[in-house]
Formats: sequence, structure tokens, C-alpha cells
Amino acid sequence: MQGGTSFRMRAGQLFCACDSDGLPLAVGREPDRASISVMAVAFALSVLAQILTVSVLPLVSAPLAPNPQAVMWPYIALLTGGALSTFPASILLDLFGRRAAFALGASLGLAGGMMSYWAVVHGQYVGLVIGVAWLGMAQGFGLFYRHAGAMASQGGAGLVFAAGMAAALLAPVLMGVMDRLAGPIAPAATLVVAGLVYLLTLGVAIRLPARKIGHDEADGLPDRPAYVVMLGATALAGLAWSIMTGVMAHAPLIMAGCGIGFSASAVAMALHMMAMYAPGLLIGRWVASWGGLLVSLSGLLLLLVGVVLLTMQTAFLGLSLALVVAGAGWGIATIGASAWLHQGAQPTTTQLALHDMFLFLAAIAGAASLGF
Repeated sequence: MQGGTSFRMRAGQLFCACDSDGLPLAVGREPDRASISVMAVAFALSVLAQILTVSVLPLVSAPLAPNPQAVMWPYIALLTGGALSTFPASILLDLFGRRAAFALGASLGLAGGMMSYWAVVHGQYVGLVIGVAWLGMAQGFGLFYRHAGAMASQGGAGLVFAAGMAAALLAPVLMGVMDRLAGPIAPAATLVVAGLVYLLTLGVAIRLPARKIGHDEADGLPDRPAYVVMLGATALAGLAWSIMTGVMAHAPLIMAGCGIGFSASAVAMALHMMAMYAPGLLIGRWVASWGGLLVSLSGLLLLLVGVVLLTMQTAFLGLSLALVVAGAGWGIATIGASAWLHQGAQPTTTQLALHDMFLFLAAIAGAASLGF
């Protein structure tokens, strides 16, 4: 320690994936600009794995479910895994840094993809539930990329979210390839690809720049969001997640029931997911002009319009358009709420964990009500 203000390297200390000197991260330290692009790539890969998973999960669950009501339980397990991972992700970020935390989340995704594939091929319903729960845990870790981007800079969250839109373009291509190569087991093979995408995420995550550990006593404590902002942003985002997961839970089954094939369904879901993250390209200007609260409310209204349109469609074009409208509404509502939460303040990792856990709980409620 030099001058009583900073932590320094000591003889014999080991540095591996951890970027925190083995000590809690200094108060007020934020990710530097150099790591934004890496976090954006990692988030994009995480979104790609999410698209692949949710696009095929209802299709692989239906043949294995012991009864019609059980079709939704693997999807609920996916969301439950995400909810359970929020606090471990937050704690690991504090104790060991971004690289170790995100790498652990990615490894869970790889294991989940392999477990899910084995379960589908061997007709093991319980194994599928366990495997997708692991995939959900990886998704929960991946959510922290958007928070890290928001803390790095005012436009960081928008850039990280916009990277998710680019990932959506690859999903139908990959699913088309799997359809040609794997044939009848293409949905199950797609879950393996989702796990391998998480493996790529692991490779990106360990490249995150190390964060210097130091604390200037004169810096003081950072501003924290007011309780009304914390509760309001969480409630708005939670409502958006609740509605959206209900839509995503049964949209693939609706398209299958309307005679829409696997590849076409993948295209519709990819367009939907692309629309979910596209607002990240413009959200910074909207928030600067109207504020995060008004942006989030307008997104909720657009999401409801998309849901109404979805109930009135039976053709591929109409269903795709409704999914795009609903996805854009979700993106505006969620990113607006996130911008409101981070605007002029820096939430603690505990607050972020509570925020994300509530989003997953709201998503579970939406899937359980609208999905069934």
C-alpha cells in the first residue's frame, strides 16, 4: 500500500481470470471505455444463445412433456435459472471482477446446452428441465453486460444493447444450417449450438481489460438512485418482461399450429429479437430528450399494441409484424427503464441483483399465466 490510498501488487500474488486483486472492487470504480466493445460482443453472443434457446424450447418440450400443462415448465426453468443467478453474479462481480464472473456464467451455458441435447435425444423430460435451467443461469450472468455498459458511459448501455440486434441476424442462418444438417433432430442440435455460443462468450469474457484497484479517499461515495427511481424502473421493466415472456412462450407453438415451418419460425423469432435490441441505437437521444421514465412508458404502450396484433394474426407475415412491434416495445421499455435507473446515479451491485431478480420473477409470472 502506498500513501495509504491504493492497493498494489504484492510478491507472490497470483493473477488468473480475476481482475480485482482478490479484494472487493473499490467504491466508485467503473468499467473503462476500452472494455465497452468487448462487453458488446459478449452480450451479442449471449443474445444469440438466448434466441437459439427460446426459438426451439417449446418445440422440444412438447414431445417430452407428460401432459399439456408440462410443456411450459422447461421455459419456466430457464427463467428460474436466470433469477437464481442474479445474486451470485453480483457477488462474483464484487469479489473477483468481471472476467471471472462472466466466464463462470458462460461455462454454465455450455454445460446446459449439452445436457439439454442429451435429454431431448434420450427422451428425458427432467433432464431437459435441468439443462435449460443451467442455460438460464448463463443468461442471468449475461444480463450484467448491459449494466456494466451503462456504468461505463452514458451511451454504453445503448451500444451494448445494439450489439444484441446484430446477433439476431445470425440466428436464422444458424438454425437453417442445423435444419439442413440435423434434419429431425435440428431443434435438439440447436441447443448444443447455443451451448457452444456460450463457449465463445467465455473466450470473449476473459479478454475484458483488468480493472485497477485503487480508491482515492477524496473521491467520496458515488450517488445512488432514489428509492422511487429504483422501484419505478424495476416495476416498469418487470411489467414489460412479464408480457414479453408470455408472448415468447407460445409464439413458436402458434406458428407451428398455423403450419409455419421450423426455418420460417426461426426467421420470425429472429426478427422479433432483433427488434427487441434495435432501440439501443437511438435510445440515448430519446432518453436525453424525454427522460428514461417517459421512454419506458411509451415502450410499454407499443408492447401492448404488438400483443393485440399478435392475437389477430394467423399468417407468417402478420405474425412476424406483430412480433416485431412487440419486440420493439419491450426494448424501448426495458432500455428506458435501465437508463432511468442509471441516469445521474450508480446503483450498487446488490441493487442491480435485486432489479434483475425481479425481472426474472416477473418473467416467470408472465410465462406461467400467458404461456399456459
